[in-house]
Amino acid sequence: MIKTIVQQYVFEQLMHFKDGNRCCQKFCGSFRSTERLIFMEFALKLECHSRVCINNGIEFVKIYKKNCLHFMERIPELRLTTYTEKELFMLQRESDFIGSQIEMQMSPEFFSPNCIRPSVPPHRFSLGLKQSMARKNLRGQQNFQDKCALKIYKVGLLEAMDRSRVLIVNGDYIFEKSTGLPMYIIENCAERRAHCKIVCVEREQLLAIHNSEKLSEYLGEKVGNTVAFQIHLQSRISEGSNLIYTTSSFLLRVLMGQSIVDSFRHISHVIVSDVYRHEAFTDLLLSELRAALRCHAHLKVILLSNSQHNISFLEYFGEGEILQLDSSQTPNVQKSYVFHMEDIQNIIETDRNLINRKQIYINFMNTSCRPNGNFINADRILENYELIGTDQALATFLYMVEGENIPIDYQHSVTGRTAITIASNIGNIAHIKMLLDKFADPFIMDKQNLNAISHAIASGNILCIELLSSCKNIKTINPSVLDYSLVMDLIKVLTISPKWEAGNIIIIVADYEQLLRLNYWVLRCKMIGDLPQEVVIYMLHNNIEKDQLDMAMEGTPECINIIIATDIIESIIPKFSIKYIIDLVRNRRTLYNTESGCKETSYEWISREALENRARLTNNKGEHALCFRLIPAFLVDKLSKTYAAELLSMPLDRVCLTVKLLSPHTMVAEYLQSTISKPPFIHIHNTVEFLKKIYVFDELEEVTWLGCRLIDVPIDCQLGKVLVFAILLQCLDPVLTIVSFLSTLDPLELPNDSGNINLPALDEMRAKIKGERKRLAENIFSDHLIYLRLYQEWQNNLRDDNPEMVLIDEHDYVLNGILEKVCDIRTHLVGALRSSQLIHNQGQLSMHYINLKSNSWPIIKAALVAGLYPCLGVVDTFEGRIKCNRSQELVIHPTSILREITMEPLITKAHCFPSKWMVYGNEVNCGGLISVGCCSLVSPITVAMLAGPPKIDLSNVSSINVAGSNQGSDNHMTHENEHEDSIFYIDDWLEIKMEPTTIQTVAA
Repeated sequence: MIKTIVQQYVFEQLMHFKDGNRCCQKFCGSFRSTERLIFMEFALKLECHSRVCINNGIEFVKIYKKNCLHFMERIPELRLTTYTEKELFMLQRESDFIGSQIEMQMSPEFFSPNCIRPSVPPHRFSLGLKQSMARKNLRGQQNFQDKCALKIYKVGLLEAMDRSRVLIVNGDYIFEKSTGLPMYIIENCAERRAHCKIVCVEREQLLAIHNSEKLSEYLGEKVGNTVAFQIHLQSRISEGSNLIYTTSSFLLRVLMGQSIVDSFRHISHVIVSDVYRHEAFTDLLLSELRAALRCHAHLKVILLSNSQHNISFLEYFGEGEILQLDSSQTPNVQKSYVFHMEDIQNIIETDRNLINRKQIYINFMNTSCRPNGNFINADRILENYELIGTDQALATFLYMVEGENIPIDYQHSVTGRTAITIASNIGNIAHIKMLLDKFADPFIMDKQNLNAISHAIASGNILCIELLSSCKNIKTINPSVLDYSLVMDLIKVLTISPKWEAGNIIIIVADYEQLLRLNYWVLRCKMIGDLPQEVVIYMLHNNIEKDQLDMAMEGTPECINIIIATDIIESIIPKFSIKYIIDLVRNRRTLYNTESGCKETSYEWISREALENRARLTNNKGEHALCFRLIPAFLVDKLSKTYAAELLSMPLDRVCLTVKLLSPHTMVAEYLQSTISKPPFIHIHNTVEFLKKIYVFDELEEVTWLGCRLIDVPIDCQLGKVLVFAILLQCLDPVLTIVSFLSTLDPLELPNDSGNINLPALDEMRAKIKGERKRLAENIFSDHLIYLRLYQEWQNNLRDDNPEMVLIDEHDYVLNGILEKVCDIRTHLVGALRSSQLIHNQGQLSMHYINLKSNSWPIIKAALVAGLYPCLGVVDTFEGRIKCNRSQELVIHPTSILREITMEPLITKAHCFPSKWMVYGNEVNCGGLISVGCCSLVSPITVAMLAGPPKIDLSNVSSINVAGSNQGSDNHMTHENEHEDSIFYIDDWLEIKMEPTTIQTVAA
């Protein structure tokens, strides 16, 4: 009777699993061995695989569907020679291998997770937030007010602050709200002889430093007296400072480990700038301020906005009022004139005779167009898609687009047909919508002079005809495609044509890469005489040095100043007048794909609200503002109205860690659902599970010792973990370089706007980059080594006595700019590691000691395996696939050095791999596949010793008789000594077969 009940229960559970979406599932570990056999028997009948697994000594049954990529028919093996076992035994007992617990001077909780409860290191304002009396400075305050556009609202602002604890001040940037408002508060408190401690929160560190120096200059004081700033790793503050500029992330860091009552006890006002942008840490700060208002009746919260949608802030706080600043009442403010893409093209065409138009990307007309392997494969894929027309056939082509850099509008070399042309011929409207979402052009003609609409008309599909006919020019609506030639022609017209008055220009770009490329072409045009010699070029971005910012803000008199800037220009006012604004209308964001679990970086159009704010950047000098937008006029109305909240789409690893340290007794999901921008619950859940996987959180969602240290390292938690293991393994310097590359742009990949490049040029550029990678790899299968060699060569070139700067190649210029950024990141990370107490000035954690093994490449790879886990892949030689802990199959990115040995089917090329294991640094979702880049082959012993949770013991070992006899329905091949082997379970999917003596050595 009991057996019948068990069988019925098992059958129902397996049928529910088979009908579900999971590819594999663990079943309860409390079953006896006979009951586990029932699971396996039923799984075999349902054509599923089964296997007994062990986790912390608890056995359970894991069932895999037939096509599950987590199942490996042949478990990877690890065989050590006697000599290797002896060396490994001796190595582990050397005191300086990774340092003993006392030598490393670290918390014992890192080595024994359950010893003590970890706590975040205290991090407060330098001299504490004690009460200080506001001091009068009549001359300085009057000097400031004479030049401040906010002075006509002074009385209204002070009265509103007396009435309400929450005040939203809404107005244009010309009012300089974040500097004018604190000055009025200090003056008012000085007249009343009241205590005054104002914390002004800026969105960037550079803005905090800039505004503090600006106000101190007006007051005739040094920074750190009345006006101070404190940001990460920098501060100029005194005990009597009345105004402290900081950032939202730093203020949240100060609040960690403290109660709300203590944190805001001596703060009188908190001013938060640019709340309308809904940046992630600003939204978290608003949640803390709302809680602080419940405890402190004296606290005033002032939110600075530049939006017409501020009601949500009042609803969130449940009190307050909005004070609207009207720029029309401000003297010397004129209307902005806006030109869109169509107008810009007409302007350039009118002055065509004044400019010598050159294509930004060289058309390699003399290049021999020999057939490229990628393009031959693309021809075959298009032929297959046209023949069968299935979803899988289209997905294969989309992988070529996203993973192999094939253009979405690739034309068949014989027929000239594109994918969207074939989809319209088939009449599959779902495929057409998918291709249009990826900006496929339906107007491209094939060899028969027919486009996608013509094919749809021929097939008589009305829905396809209507959908395709409603499309506009695809190239003008794709934010990832930027016509640099058009931008340069516009600059030439504005600086040369007599129809346009010469004036200073601001060019607002999406990111650092666009800034570098545009700066290269402006410099080159000036050098060859296409631009006047009076042109002076400045770059402005978030990581610029303060002295460079001052030079850009001052400008050069009697010259045409061109500032190429990111969106930080929206918060900084140059001291010279701006005549023209060229807005590229784009930004670049890192998004989290919930379905694939990958981070994706993409270009997007900015919001209409951002468009209007940028158009008013020149309104402070009484001149007509001329704004040129590189976006079609018809597309403006289709843009989102307001700024997109970062919490809704960004990777949340650092956000979740911050939340848990702010509120240790609250679940992360519960806290984030109480913020003004509520992230999707599935996004929060996936992130929390990932943080558990890398041991930033434990199983109870408590912060570990590792998480407490990573909060002060300003990079992704996974990359921060790599640095921690590099310190433990005494190879920090090279790993620091690798991590810096992984946290910024890849210097050796195709540009994101490769849609501008024709196929021969694209092929030539790809060949150049691959050749460079192959040279730097030195016949070692590692992309990480390429980064090290590239950085070392760049440093050696900088040491030359007479370095030459020749603007010949755009790629080399951009490469140099990215390497400069990598150098800055390295410097900043070293300071952050010191701040988090992971590097000391002397002793066992000194820079000398933690770099003793920096010349050992195996040790460096060991640090990468331990830190980048679970980003591991293994080659399944039985199926010819690369498998990982994800449900999708891994493929190697075309720019990786490992791509050369994976071009042919793996089932025939698996023997070419020196090792079956690899570690990877980034991943991209490509049509159902995961394309991984920055890969290195690693040895099985490295995986066995360092992958997985920090602490694994012999309870994760199973005899082959228990775990190996049920690996699959077709498994009949066994090792001659298999009865003596055991299986070492590293995690749910990672398992290695080895001899018992080897396991004891590895797990010791």
